[in-house]
Amino acid sequence: MTTPFRAAAWLLILGGAARAQTSTPGVPLRLQEVLRLAREHNPDLAAARADLEAACAQRDAAVALPNPVLSYSTSKIPTDGTPADTVYGNDFYSRSYDTVVSAGQLVEIGGKRGSRRTSADAGIAAAEARLSDAGRLLDASVVKAYVAAAVAERSAALSRDSAASFERSATIAREREAAGDLSVSDRTQVEIAAGKLLADAAQADLAAANARRTLAALLGWPALELGDDLDALAASDAGPAGPEDAAALAKRPDLLALEAAVRRADADLALQKAFRVPDPTLSVQYEREPPDQRNTFGFAVSLPLPVFNRNAGGIRAAAVAAESARRDLMRGRLRAEQDLAATREALESALARAGRLSAELAPKARSVRETVRYAWEQGGASLLELLEAERNANDVLLAAAAAQGDLAAARADYRAARLQPVLPESQQP
Repeated sequence: MTTPFRAAAWLLILGGAARAQTSTPGVPLRLQEVLRLAREHNPDLAAARADLEAACAQRDAAVALPNPVLSYSTSKIPTDGTPADTVYGNDFYSRSYDTVVSAGQLVEIGGKRGSRRTSADAGIAAAEARLSDAGRLLDASVVKAYVAAAVAERSAALSRDSAASFERSATIAREREAAGDLSVSDRTQVEIAAGKLLADAAQADLAAANARRTLAALLGWPALELGDDLDALAASDAGPAGPEDAAALAKRPDLLALEAAVRRADADLALQKAFRVPDPTLSVQYEREPPDQRNTFGFAVSLPLPVFNRNAGGIRAAAVAAESARRDLMRGRLRAEQDLAATREALESALARAGRLSAELAPKARSVRETVRYAWEQGGASLLELLEAERNANDVLLAAAAAQGDLAAARADYRAARLQPVLPESQQP
């Protein structure tokens, strides 16, 4: 592709991205799209990419050869003002400047360049692993934030439905009071319950708005709307089966980063030990001293003598850093093993709890509420029974919504821990 066409293509891509960023926040976004946008705009992931670029730049610096040193000097310049090539008395004065040009090159020995290259390669591997791990954790965080917003919206909808139901009950209570079938006290209790549910609904709406803002912050946007409902997010299309723990641990990017840190620390220790070997500097010199001296070449080798400093401090510091890196790896492997076990247990528990609440208790609670409400409207149930049925149904339905959210979040954690796609099968493209 030629340069003008490439520039035009980039303008079209950037323009489309700008239009998407300005228009998309007002459109409901599905979880799949939110995950993609988070990968593109999340600042933590951008920082991890910058760290990888810095590691690559450090490797370029590590493998670069030291620059040679070129020097030029002129000496024996007369200072008495006598012009060159003149006769003064019985003496003949001629230009006799001494000109020296030399070049020197430091030669690294003892494996220093190899150790630096190994350290830089390990730094790149660690940065790549940290970038992968940041993406893994970001995906899980986005799913959980999306699910939290969906749970908040479901809770707000349930609160509004309960408030509307009690509003109808309050209207009926006023009609029954006017007919003499209900006391003022009972009618007041119904109105109080309806008012409380309205207040709860307003609080739930605020919680849902805050949850959406938390999700939008992961994308760097002011706000967004959800395009997936809670039922789709919590759809149990995959059980707790997954790769074996050993296979998952072998590919976990957080552990790969720690292993790369150990390799880098070992290479840094080897480099510090190599510094005990002095590096020679090879020099070549050309000297011109007219008129009576011939032009000459010379060679030299110079190196520092490790008499007072054998780099013991640098070696000890690097050894401590290597030991610390190994301890970090051991702790990281233990945390990863615990993470694998904890996410499996959490998913199993969430599956059982969500199944019981959503499939068993929620339908029963709705049925009892409708039955008692109809009976109360017909005068066949007491106010206490109505209030109890409404309260129980509301509590069970809210608990079922929370259980669905816990299931979706637990599945995301489980899949992220085992390096599987965090999206459920029903949400994948």
